[in-house]
Formats: sequence, structure tokens, C-alpha cells
Amino acid sequence: MGLSDELSKFIPKGFGKKKKPTTASDDIGSDYKSQDTTDKHTVGDSANRPIIAHSGAQHPTAPALEAKYTPDTLAKTEPEVSDPPQAKDNDTDDDDSDDEYPVGSHIVMKEHVKSVSALAWDPSGDLLVSGDNGSLVHMWDFRAMDGSYKPTRILVPYEGQQVRDLRFNRSGTHLLCATSDPRAKLYESNGHPVCEFKRGDMYVSDMRKTNGHVSGLFAADWNPQSDDVFATASADGTVRIWSCERPRAQDQVLVGKARNAGAVTACRYSSAMGPAAVIAAAQMDGSISLWPANGPYLRPVSRIDSAHARGTETSDIVFAPDGHRFATRGGDDTVKLWDIRRPTSPVATTVLATSHSATSLAFSPSGSQIMVGSPQSIAVLDISDLSVLRHIPVGKCSAGITRVLWHPRVNQIAAAATDGSLSVLYSQTQSMRGAMLCAGKRSRRRADDVQVVGPIITPHALPLFRDDDKPAVMSAGKRRREAARGSSKHAPGQPLYGHGKGGNIGINETQHIMKSIIKDTMRDEDPREALLKYAAVAESDPMFVAPAYKSTQDKPVFDNDADDQVPEMKRRK
Repeated sequence: MGLSDELSKFIPKGFGKKKKPTTASDDIGSDYKSQDTTDKHTVGDSANRPIIAHSGAQHPTAPALEAKYTPDTLAKTEPEVSDPPQAKDNDTDDDDSDDEYPVGSHIVMKEHVKSVSALAWDPSGDLLVSGDNGSLVHMWDFRAMDGSYKPTRILVPYEGQQVRDLRFNRSGTHLLCATSDPRAKLYESNGHPVCEFKRGDMYVSDMRKTNGHVSGLFAADWNPQSDDVFATASADGTVRIWSCERPRAQDQVLVGKARNAGAVTACRYSSAMGPAAVIAAAQMDGSISLWPANGPYLRPVSRIDSAHARGTETSDIVFAPDGHRFATRGGDDTVKLWDIRRPTSPVATTVLATSHSATSLAFSPSGSQIMVGSPQSIAVLDISDLSVLRHIPVGKCSAGITRVLWHPRVNQIAAAATDGSLSVLYSQTQSMRGAMLCAGKRSRRRADDVQVVGPIITPHALPLFRDDDKPAVMSAGKRRREAARGSSKHAPGQPLYGHGKGGNIGINETQHIMKSIIKDTMRDEDPREALLKYAAVAESDPMFVAPAYKSTQDKPVFDNDADDQVPEMKRRK
């Protein structure tokens, strides 16, 4: 190495203030620290350390450090950060599964008396609506609820009609209610009724010729491409497409190929957009029909015969987020996965017991799993082969699960049971809003929650407030006067029209007409003359008292002159 090479080490390569690369220096220091500990006294003592010029033999670590940390590479070199090894617990798999499903916490709402048969969640996740077999619809607004978990509003669409389906439209402004009544009912999101849709003519045999369903509804669903178009499925074997602007008549009528296919128990729009969108409908003969969502509606484009057992109710149809696959829940205790591109046979099938005819399905937000209600738990199925991944218990509920929803925005799961309870499962770390808005609130004190302890004493019953001037006991004469005064104040009873009640006989127009036709002549007859007509018969043939006193009885003498003095009574004409 020449002199010029030695001097070039001290010539600066740049100008200005340079920032010291801390990461590189730390690595340099760590490399030096890894050497022999015998040279530690020379590291910090720069004044006593000899300056050695290595002409041929250098420090054993100098070439490696010099090649690694040259001035050109100091600014570019970054340290490699490695995570420390984690301690593996036995519950690692359980923690991962709990992180995948929002089931860490839950709330239970017990206000339904009968089994919950319908469930709907608005797009924001703050309003949950449930319906039961007793014709009641409960609205659960988590923003206004407290720790008592009481519904914010209760609706009765049709008295005595089972609530079978509830759906929010795409924007969440309207709620559609389908009951066992042929008329669908539309509400605003706050519970105010908007309109009810027309009932058809039950005496028309051709279902295409009547405006409206003639039998009870089973299901309803909104068109995902519109906020005012929806479809309803009925026991009359038709699917009808309605517009919110025309409640007096449907826009289209969809009828399957088979005449005796039976009731349509489920219908659903696919999540696909454009020409690929379809409407799937299941009927009581076990078949599933597919129509194009945008028409024409003359006949289904595809029909799956014997998709489920004949005579069983297919309770739900749910499309996957990709819009091509859909799952069905049959009354034959099976769950099947289908592909609309190859609908001849199911992609996968599994057997899962059902506890209610209204058991539903729900896809996870990612579309990789299917949640199904089963006795005492929620079954999670893998979409690839419908194998059961796990069973999620719903708190302490031991009843069968009928309806399941997994909201993608708030990441919470709602489950309804046959005992009328409604549970919302959520995670403290992964969920947001929804049931978490009221989970920690303190219950407000209501007026009917006040408990009375001890006797109730009115103020004027105390001796301090008594008026001694007035006698405590009313005299008999005063009582008679008060009774007479009170009786004079009563108005005479008004005539009761129509049917009689309370022991009173009602009057009507027919009664007056019959009185004018058939006259009662007994009032116009003289009672004395009516008795004297039988005087001759009683004298000639006595029967009771006269025979006993006939020998000693005096002969009666009548004063006939008195009759001439009495004015003759005027007869009614």
C-alpha cells in the first residue's frame, strides 16, 4: 500500500454535517463485542491505545468490517429485526378460533313469549328487528337501549298472523314484513307504517290473472340493485315482484313449470349484479327454480328437481358473496351447496338436525364459512365440503337456534332461539358499535319499577287534617235527601238499538213494523165483559168452589143500572 493510499483514507468524501447511522454503529459495536474479552481495556481508552499501521498483517476482524461497513454502504444498510420466539401455549388453537369468530361476549334479550321466526339487521348494524309466531315484531335500537335490554318499539302487522320474514332494503330506510297473511306490509325504519300490499282474488284459478297473493306469505327479499323493488313468495305457488310505488298490483308474476309444485317456501335474490343476477325459489315438491332477476319471467332458466325431499319445507336460501354459489336448508335435515353455473347436482351435502321449520343460514363476511342453526348451538360449516368446523354455544341457551345473522360491518352474530330469547355475540377487540352501545349502560329506572314498602296513608286520613265541624256519620234524614237528590239527577235510560245486552232488550225497525201489522186487541176489550162470558158456563157446570157451597150459597144479584152511568170507552181505531 503506497503513501497515496494511506492519505486517501483521511480525505473527506463529502461536505456538510452528516448524521451518524446509529443502526450501523450498533452493529459495529456488537461485532467488536463478540471478539475476545482480553481486549476490553483498549475499547474505551483511546489515549493509551497504540496506533498501529498494518502494512501487511491486519487485525483479523478489520477486513470483514471494512468490507461490510464502507462509507457507501453505511447509509443504505438496515438492521434485520427478528421477533423474539413466542412461548406456545396449549390454548393457541382455541385463541385463534376465538379471534376468527366474534364470540367473546354476548347479551341476551328475552321479550318474546313464542319462538322467534324472523330476524333482520339494518345496514348500519345499530337496529335489530325480530318477529315471532305470536304476530309481534320487536325493534331493538341499540343506540337507545340500556342495560335492561328492552325493545324500543313493538309492532303488530296483522293480529294473529305468524311473522315469517323481515328484510331491510339496501339503504336501510324501509322494513318489509311478510306474515302468514297474503298481504305484505311496509314500514319505515322507525316503525311507522307506510302501506300494505293488495290481496288477490281467491276465486280466480289462474294465478297470473289476479293482482296479489291469495294465500299466506312465506318469504320476501329486496332487489339488491334497487331500494323499492322486492319479491314475495306465497303458499299459492307464485313469486311476485312488487314496487313500493304501486301497492295495488304486482309488476310481475313468476310461476314454476310444474302445476302441482306446491307452496313457494323460500325466495332470494343473488348478490351478483347485472345479467348474472338471478332469483332462486324453493317449493314444497323439493324443487328449486332460478329466474333471471331482470327478466324475462315467462319460465325459469333452470330448475333443480328433487333438490330436497318432496313434501318438506325448504326454510332458507342464501347466496355467497361471489354470487355464483348458494346454500339451502331443507326440511329433510340436510344443508346443500349449489353452483348456478352447474345446477344439476349439489357441490356438497351434509346432514344436520333442525329444531324448527324456520331455521336459516348465514355466510361469513369472507364467504368461507356457513353458519347454521342447530339444537342448542350454532354450527359452523366449511364451504368447500360443508364439514362441521365447530359448534358455537349461545350463552346459557339450551333451546334450538332458529335464525342466525352475521353482520359484516359491526362483526357481530345474532342468534334467535325457540324459547323466544335473542342473543347477540360480539368481540371486545374486533367488533364495533351494535350491541356494544348498550352492553355497559346502566338500566334506567322506570315508573312501573317503583316498589312500595309499607302501608299507604293518605294525608286527609290523618287526625291533623280532619275537620271536626263536620259530623263523621251522616244522619238518616240527610241520607234520604241525598238519595232523592241523586236519583233526580239521573236521566232516563236511552233506548238500546241493535242487539240487546246487559239484560236490556234492543229495538229495531222490524219491531215497529210488526207492531203496526199485528195489533194487540186485549187492551181494547172490557175485562168485566170478558169474565161474564164464562158466567153461564160456570153456573151450569161448576168445577171447583161452587159445588161445595151450592146448597147454601146465595144467589148473586148484580146492579145493572151502574153500567148505564159509566161512559163508554173509546176504542182505538
